[in-house]
Amino acid sequence: MDYRPLEIEKEIREFWEKNRIQERLMEHRQKNHVGVAGWVEGPPTLNGIPHVGHARGRVMKDLWFRWKTMRGYFVPFWAGWDCQGLPVELEVEKLLGVKNKRELLERVGEERFIEECKKTIMRYHKEWVEADRNLGIFINQNKAYWTYTDEYIQREWQYLKRAWEQGLLEEGYYVVAYCPGCQTSLSSAEVGYEGSYVEVEDPSLYFKFRVADKPDEYFLVWTTMPFTIITDLMLAVHPEAEYAKVKVGNEKWIIVKNRVEPVMQELGIGKYEIAETFLGKSLEGLKYDYPFKDLIPKQAEFDRHPLVHRVVCEDFVDVNTATGVVHLSPGNGEEDFFAAQKRGVPVFAPFDDEVKFNGEAGAFSGVFARDADAMVVEELRKRGLLVKADTIRHEYPTCWRSHHKLVWLARREYFLRTDRINDKVVAAAEKVEYFFEAPKNRFLSFLKEGKPWCISRERVWGAPLPIWVCEKCGAKTFIASKKELFEKATEESKLALRIDRFELHKPWIDRVKIKCEKCGGTMHREPFVLDTWHNSGAAPYARFTDEEFSKYVPVDFLTEGIDQTRGWANSLLLEHVILTGRAEAPYKAFLFQGLTQDAKGRKMSKSLGNIIEVNKLLEKASADVCRFYLLRKCSPIEFMNFDLNEMNRRPYQVLATLYHLNRFFVQNAEYDNFNPQKHTLEWAKNNNLLKKPDLWLLSKLQKAIGDYTAMLEKCEFNTALAELEDFVVETISRLYVPMIRKELWTDDPETLNRRLAIYATLWHVLKTAVLMFNPATPFLCEALYQKIYKRLDPTLPESVNFEKWPEPDEKLRNKALEEEFETMLECVSLVYSARQSVKLKRRWPLKKMLVVASEKVCKMLQSLNEVLLELANVKEAEYMQEPPETLKAKARRWAEASEKGISVYLDTHRDEALLGEGLMRDIARRVQSLRKELGYIPTDILNSVHIAGLDQESTRLLQPYLSGMAELVRAKKVHLHQSQEEVKAEWHEYSLDEKKIYIAIL
Repeated sequence: MDYRPLEIEKEIREFWEKNRIQERLMEHRQKNHVGVAGWVEGPPTLNGIPHVGHARGRVMKDLWFRWKTMRGYFVPFWAGWDCQGLPVELEVEKLLGVKNKRELLERVGEERFIEECKKTIMRYHKEWVEADRNLGIFINQNKAYWTYTDEYIQREWQYLKRAWEQGLLEEGYYVVAYCPGCQTSLSSAEVGYEGSYVEVEDPSLYFKFRVADKPDEYFLVWTTMPFTIITDLMLAVHPEAEYAKVKVGNEKWIIVKNRVEPVMQELGIGKYEIAETFLGKSLEGLKYDYPFKDLIPKQAEFDRHPLVHRVVCEDFVDVNTATGVVHLSPGNGEEDFFAAQKRGVPVFAPFDDEVKFNGEAGAFSGVFARDADAMVVEELRKRGLLVKADTIRHEYPTCWRSHHKLVWLARREYFLRTDRINDKVVAAAEKVEYFFEAPKNRFLSFLKEGKPWCISRERVWGAPLPIWVCEKCGAKTFIASKKELFEKATEESKLALRIDRFELHKPWIDRVKIKCEKCGGTMHREPFVLDTWHNSGAAPYARFTDEEFSKYVPVDFLTEGIDQTRGWANSLLLEHVILTGRAEAPYKAFLFQGLTQDAKGRKMSKSLGNIIEVNKLLEKASADVCRFYLLRKCSPIEFMNFDLNEMNRRPYQVLATLYHLNRFFVQNAEYDNFNPQKHTLEWAKNNNLLKKPDLWLLSKLQKAIGDYTAMLEKCEFNTALAELEDFVVETISRLYVPMIRKELWTDDPETLNRRLAIYATLWHVLKTAVLMFNPATPFLCEALYQKIYKRLDPTLPESVNFEKWPEPDEKLRNKALEEEFETMLECVSLVYSARQSVKLKRRWPLKKMLVVASEKVCKMLQSLNEVLLELANVKEAEYMQEPPETLKAKARRWAEASEKGISVYLDTHRDEALLGEGLMRDIARRVQSLRKELGYIPTDILNSVHIAGLDQESTRLLQPYLSGMAELVRAKKVHLHQSQEEVKAEWHEYSLDEKKIYIAIL
């Protein structure tokens, strides 16, 4: 029977569920373990359907869990779900057909919106659980945490409480990245997410501001965001750079000197001259005429401020691009904001939540910021201040969720001042094992930026910020639990709470008012919810009890996508350092995975229609084949191009080889009444029944166990599986089985014990291979374990997952023997090369070969002569240090191949006996193929095999070998016929050396 993985996987899922294998495995390990390996699930966001990119990460997690469990550890492999935040909100907005937050609140309202969010996450949750089931992920769904529950949120608040106590949680007015589509701010980490920067087209604008009281002198400025001229308050130059006044017509333009020529060239100005040069610092304090005072009354008011619309010196000014003169809008730029702050310059940010200019922007009121670009250009043109308006394509950050272009705005937000503890954060991160240098360096480099974390969001579906502010005196109170909130609530609020359904979400929590302990005034909650990354980053403390937290955290291992360097890996680390006050990460090791792309190397997206959903994929594809492919194709840190055709080729072949090797073993072993409890390796050794091929295979197994385990330790999953693949496909299937196959195809009672010794070897080796494959391909391994190993030995554990991980047995390792076999196999390879050079098939027996090599090598080969002759398909071999002179005389008769100090000479002459035997082997191969096609197992004895269509010469050559063929194909008799009409049978046509022959089995 062929390897049919879908049938196997369906059967094994039912077996696991019926026998509660996953639950009982966890119960067993909780009571019987060699240690605890901490784990916390990186919660998938329930805003979409799982695709193969998700599957890759989940398979790595499951591999680690199964492997650690087999090594005797208890792992709290419990599920977790990221339920809140912008990703879920946007999905629900789409479903409800609303365009933005304002429309959402007006048309839907907060209560209904929260309910719709919950419905959405539950709908996607079913898809994820089904995907885990289909993939064979042994994660405990019953112990899952949900980031939206009151229990979770209250424990999340403990992180904030510690930050509050340490003075690390504070309100601030800063410039933050803001998404006009989502209508909320983003953290600096979110701005740099994978794929956030995209190529966009923006204006490329050269304009000029006139120097005050000097009608012919101007500052030349360049920008890609004309709308920020509306909020302009200063110009900046570099203090130490050399600037020039450039005479252009009747005007003088101020520009950094080293940029004069390229800028003039770009502007198409051929006639100009440098009138004078000076250092940038000489310009400090110089007043310039802001051009839109007539359009924006607030700017006219600012103009009376002694520090507004003046030149300042800043080292951040880049003098190698543009003009070296930068216009500063403190309401729209981080550096601009800090330049204003340190000088006491006001900040002008006249924007509403939709990033439309408000009334303070005068003539621009009601216009969306980026839509104002064209208006600004036109106003500059009218005033004769426009030098050149063009467009530019450049990389620009977009929202990681809605993909809108971001805008930088000065806003009131709450921040975790992680910049103040950055030394601890970096020190903690440096102690972590990352397995690979590139992601480690990327993570540490990002952490060293050490920016404050903006954790407030102007959204609805999120963990609420638990800070109440007095409307009278401005005092603030931090609330750390639902119990404390109820205790401090005003009597009026308590009455509302009794009537209302209450949970720690908007709008219910906003109905709770608190009496101010300072002045007796009423306190209202700050309207923000928390950054969803803070929500999921609280998992190590929020998902466990205090006792579990102390037992499992820092966890032993985590793995997530490379984009999580700025996401979950970062928020976990920051929150844990705040919570504990120590330079300690909540994880000891973190593997960052490369992302998964389509077969052409493109990012998977709905717009391209190239997303491969897990559940749809596994309706037709094998979970084991998929798992093996995801782990085997490339290093876990590399971006992977997922190719369905590629997946169904080599990975399937490897698993099919493992399957058929086990079938080959069990069919033969049962035929000879092999008893694994009686016919053990010890029994075979004690009775001197093991031959060199068996000992070589057992030695190679020890090496494979050691190498495979070491590679798993280093998270080199692809090279680990390559090692295992090579061991099964090459070492066992292509080398060992041909060495011993002939010994099994006999019923001779005198050689029964030898056959049983081979089965003892195969039982040990193949069962060990099944155990090693189990973390990667659990369905096939469970099926083989149940149908072969557990059936033949009922004393074994109930499931392969309860087995112990194999350890190398040094007593079975024989490096000298491995070296001998390696040399012998190199010699076999040379035989194949020599055959190929004269077009002699491997199945055709040859009479003789000469091997010329050093004395040491010759002795090695002589010790393995029987095996060498079997693999080379040669009757006899001679070994020597020098080739005989007679070779030269009969050079045409000999085929030669040489490498690594070994030369092989094959006698290519085939007499009738060799021709007949070769023909027999050719036909026998086709009979074997037909046996398999008709469903016979290797131990079935056929009544008769009939062959028709051979010419007279072939019939004559084959006649002496019919009994040998009968033994080879396990048939009582082989008959030759001149034509098919002689026997009434179902004939099957085969090609043989460009002729047709016909075979029938009766």
